[in-house]
Amino acid sequence: MRKRKVGILLYDFVDLLDFAGPAEVLSLTANNKAEQAFTLYKKQLLPTRPFEVITITDTGNEIKTHSGIIVQPDFSIDNSPELDILIIPGGPLRAVQSVVKNQKVIDWIIKHNSIEYICSVCTGAYILGETGLLDGKKATTHHLAMKVLQEKYPDIRVASNSKVVHDSNLITSGGVSSGINMALYLVEQIMGKTTSERTAKTIEFVQ
Repeated sequence: MRKRKVGILLYDFVDLLDFAGPAEVLSLTANNKAEQAFTLYKKQLLPTRPFEVITITDTGNEIKTHSGIIVQPDFSIDNSPELDILIIPGGPLRAVQSVVKNQKVIDWIIKHNSIEYICSVCTGAYILGETGLLDGKKATTHHLAMKVLQEKYPDIRVASNSKVVHDSNLITSGGVSSGINMALYLVEQIMGKTTSERTAKTIEFVQ
Protein backbone atom coordinates (compact mmCIF):
# COMPACT_ATOMS: atom_id res chain seq x y z
CA MET A 1 0.00 0.00 0.00
CA ARG A 2 1.37 3.42 -0.95
CA LYS A 3 2.08 5.93 1.77
CA ARG A 4 -0.41 8.80 1.98
CA LYS A 5 0.88 12.33 2.52
CA VAL A 6 -1.38 14.07 5.05
CA GLY A 7 -1.21 17.85 5.39
CA ILE A 8 -2.71 19.62 8.39
CA LEU A 9 -3.42 23.32 7.95
CA LEU A 10 -2.45 25.37 11.01
CA TYR A 11 -3.16 28.99 11.89
CA ASP A 12 -3.03 31.26 14.93
CA PHE A 13 -5.39 30.22 17.75
CA VAL A 14 -6.15 26.82 16.21
CA ASP A 15 -7.43 24.27 18.74
CA LEU A 16 -4.56 21.99 19.71
CA LEU A 17 -6.54 18.74 20.00
CA ASP A 18 -8.22 19.41 16.65
CA PHE A 19 -4.95 18.73 14.86
CA ALA A 20 -2.94 16.77 17.45
CA GLY A 21 -5.64 14.09 17.72
CA PRO A 22 -5.74 13.23 14.00
CA ALA A 23 -1.95 13.61 13.76
CA GLU A 24 -1.40 11.02 16.50
CA VAL A 25 -3.96 8.59 15.09
CA LEU A 26 -2.54 8.66 11.59
CA SER A 27 1.11 8.73 12.69
CA LEU A 28 0.62 5.70 14.96
CA THR A 29 -1.32 3.66 12.40
CA ALA A 30 0.70 0.65 11.26
CA ASN A 31 0.34 -1.90 8.48
CA ASN A 32 0.20 -4.92 10.81
CA LYS A 33 0.54 -6.01 14.44
CA ALA A 34 4.33 -6.40 14.27
CA GLU A 35 4.81 -2.88 12.95
CA GLN A 36 2.37 -1.60 15.57
CA ALA A 37 4.56 -3.08 18.30
CA PHE A 38 7.72 -1.58 16.82
CA THR A 39 6.00 1.81 16.52
CA LEU A 40 5.38 1.82 20.27
CA TYR A 41 8.93 0.65 21.03
CA LYS A 42 11.18 2.75 18.80
CA LYS A 43 11.90 6.46 19.17
CA GLN A 44 11.46 7.14 15.45
CA LEU A 45 8.41 6.29 13.39
CA LEU A 46 8.90 3.45 10.93
CA PRO A 47 9.59 4.46 7.32
CA THR A 48 6.98 1.92 6.20
CA ARG A 49 4.12 3.66 8.04
CA PRO A 50 1.03 4.17 5.82
CA PHE A 51 0.58 7.87 6.62
CA GLU A 52 3.13 10.67 6.70
CA VAL A 53 1.76 13.70 8.55
CA ILE A 54 3.06 17.22 7.92
CA THR A 55 1.92 20.62 9.16
CA ILE A 56 1.40 23.65 6.94
CA THR A 57 0.76 27.34 7.58
CA ASP A 58 0.10 30.30 5.32
CA THR A 59 3.62 31.73 5.64
CA GLY A 60 5.61 28.86 7.11
CA ASN A 61 6.08 30.83 10.33
CA GLU A 62 5.29 29.44 13.76
CA ILE A 63 1.80 29.81 15.13
CA LYS A 64 0.33 30.01 18.62
CA THR A 65 -2.55 27.66 19.41
CA HIS A 66 -5.69 28.68 21.28
CA SER A 67 -4.10 27.26 24.44
CA GLY A 68 -0.93 29.30 23.94
CA ILE A 69 1.38 26.52 22.74
CA ILE A 70 3.83 27.51 19.99
CA VAL A 71 4.06 25.21 16.94
CA GLN A 72 6.64 25.41 14.16
CA PRO A 73 5.12 24.06 10.92
CA ASP A 74 6.93 21.90 8.39
CA PHE A 75 5.93 23.93 5.33
CA SER A 76 4.18 27.03 4.04
CA ILE A 77 1.36 26.73 1.53
CA ASP A 78 3.84 27.93 -1.11
CA ASN A 79 6.34 25.09 -0.67
CA SER A 80 4.26 22.22 0.70
CA PRO A 81 4.48 18.91 -1.18
CA GLU A 82 1.56 17.36 -3.02
CA LEU A 83 -1.02 15.96 -0.64
CA ASP A 84 -3.28 12.95 -0.64
CA ILE A 85 -5.27 14.12 2.39
CA LEU A 86 -5.84 17.62 3.74
CA ILE A 87 -7.10 18.24 7.29
CA ILE A 88 -8.52 21.59 8.36
CA PRO A 89 -8.81 21.87 12.16
CA GLY A 90 -11.01 24.35 13.97
CA GLY A 91 -10.61 27.02 16.59
CA PRO A 92 -12.57 29.81 18.22
CA LEU A 93 -14.94 31.58 15.85
CA ARG A 94 -12.81 34.73 15.60
CA ALA A 95 -9.83 32.62 14.55
CA VAL A 96 -11.65 30.74 11.79
CA GLN A 97 -13.22 33.99 10.58
CA SER A 98 -9.72 35.41 10.15
CA VAL A 99 -8.73 32.41 8.04
CA VAL A 100 -11.88 32.76 5.95
CA LYS A 101 -10.78 36.30 5.06
CA ASN A 102 -7.41 35.04 3.81
CA GLN A 103 -8.15 34.47 0.13
CA LYS A 104 -4.73 32.92 -0.47
CA VAL A 105 -5.53 30.13 1.98
CA ILE A 106 -9.05 29.62 0.62
CA ASP A 107 -7.74 29.39 -2.95
CA TRP A 108 -5.08 26.92 -1.82
CA ILE A 109 -7.71 24.68 -0.26
CA ILE A 110 -9.85 24.85 -3.40
CA LYS A 111 -6.87 23.69 -5.48
CA HIS A 112 -6.97 20.44 -3.50
CA ASN A 113 -10.59 19.68 -4.41
CA SER A 114 -9.69 16.53 -6.34
CA ILE A 115 -7.33 14.88 -3.83
CA GLU A 116 -8.35 11.69 -2.05
CA TYR A 117 -9.88 13.37 1.00
CA ILE A 118 -10.38 16.84 2.43
CA CYS A 119 -11.34 16.73 6.09
CA SER A 120 -12.40 19.26 8.69
CA VAL A 121 -12.52 19.06 12.45
CA CYS A 122 -14.90 21.11 14.57
CA THR A 123 -15.22 24.72 13.31
CA GLY A 124 -12.78 23.89 10.51
CA ALA A 125 -16.02 23.25 8.60
CA TYR A 126 -16.53 27.02 8.61
CA ILE A 127 -13.25 27.43 6.69
CA LEU A 128 -14.15 24.60 4.32
CA GLY A 129 -17.58 26.16 3.85
CA GLU A 130 -16.00 29.34 2.51
CA THR A 131 -14.44 27.38 -0.37
CA GLY A 132 -17.88 26.37 -1.70
CA LEU A 133 -16.80 22.73 -1.77
CA LEU A 134 -19.46 21.83 0.81
CA ASP A 135 -22.33 23.41 -1.12
CA GLY A 136 -25.10 20.87 -1.59
CA LYS A 137 -23.33 18.36 0.64
CA LYS A 138 -23.89 17.06 4.15
CA ALA A 139 -21.49 18.29 6.82
CA THR A 140 -21.17 18.69 10.56
CA THR A 141 -19.29 20.84 13.05
CA HIS A 142 -19.14 21.64 16.76
CA HIS A 143 -22.65 21.62 18.20
CA LEU A 144 -22.35 25.26 19.27
CA ALA A 145 -21.33 26.33 15.75
CA MET A 146 -24.01 24.52 13.73
CA LYS A 147 -26.41 27.47 13.61
CA VAL A 148 -23.62 29.86 12.59
CA LEU A 149 -22.42 27.48 9.87
CA GLN A 150 -25.93 27.01 8.47
CA GLU A 151 -26.66 30.75 8.46
CA LYS A 152 -23.34 31.65 6.83
CA TYR A 153 -23.46 28.85 4.24
CA PRO A 154 -27.14 27.96 3.65
CA ASP A 155 -26.32 25.54 0.82
CA ILE A 156 -24.64 23.15 3.24
CA ARG A 157 -26.87 20.37 4.60
CA VAL A 158 -25.76 20.59 8.24
CA ALA A 159 -26.15 17.29 10.12
CA SER A 160 -26.54 17.41 13.88
CA ASN A 161 -26.66 13.73 14.79
CA SER A 162 -23.26 12.42 13.64
CA LYS A 163 -19.70 12.86 14.87
CA VAL A 164 -18.36 12.13 11.38
CA VAL A 165 -20.07 12.93 8.08
CA HIS A 166 -18.69 11.68 4.75
CA ASP A 167 -19.98 13.13 1.48
CA SER A 168 -18.02 12.69 -1.74
CA ASN A 169 -14.32 13.15 -0.89
CA LEU A 170 -15.19 15.50 1.99
CA ILE A 171 -15.22 14.33 5.60
CA THR A 172 -16.35 16.65 8.39
CA SER A 173 -16.41 15.97 12.09
CA GLY A 174 -18.00 17.52 15.18
CA GLY A 175 -16.24 19.16 18.09
CA VAL A 176 -12.59 18.92 19.17
CA SER A 177 -12.14 15.25 20.19
CA SER A 178 -14.18 14.09 17.18
CA GLY A 179 -11.05 14.66 15.10
CA ILE A 180 -9.87 11.37 16.56
CA ASN A 181 -13.08 9.69 15.38
CA MET A 182 -12.58 11.27 11.96
CA ALA A 183 -8.99 10.02 11.68
CA LEU A 184 -9.98 6.50 12.71
CA TYR A 185 -12.75 6.64 10.13
CA LEU A 186 -10.13 7.61 7.52
CA VAL A 187 -8.00 4.64 8.55
CA GLU A 188 -11.01 2.35 8.14
CA GLN A 189 -11.83 3.74 4.70
CA ILE A 190 -8.27 3.32 3.45
CA MET A 191 -6.95 0.31 5.37
CA GLY A 192 -10.01 -1.49 6.68
CA LYS A 193 -11.89 -1.94 9.93
CA THR A 194 -9.34 -4.27 11.53
CA THR A 195 -6.54 -1.72 11.21
CA SER A 196 -8.79 1.06 12.47
CA GLU A 197 -9.79 -0.98 15.52
CA ARG A 198 -6.16 -1.92 16.21
CA THR A 199 -5.14 1.73 16.03
CA ALA A 200 -7.96 2.77 18.38
CA LYS A 201 -6.81 0.12 20.84
CA THR A 202 -3.23 1.35 20.57
CA ILE A 203 -4.20 4.84 21.68
CA GLU A 204 -6.71 3.49 24.24
CA PHE A 205 -9.62 5.20 22.50
CA VAL A 206 -13.12 3.81 22.87
CA GLN A 207 -15.16 4.51 19.72
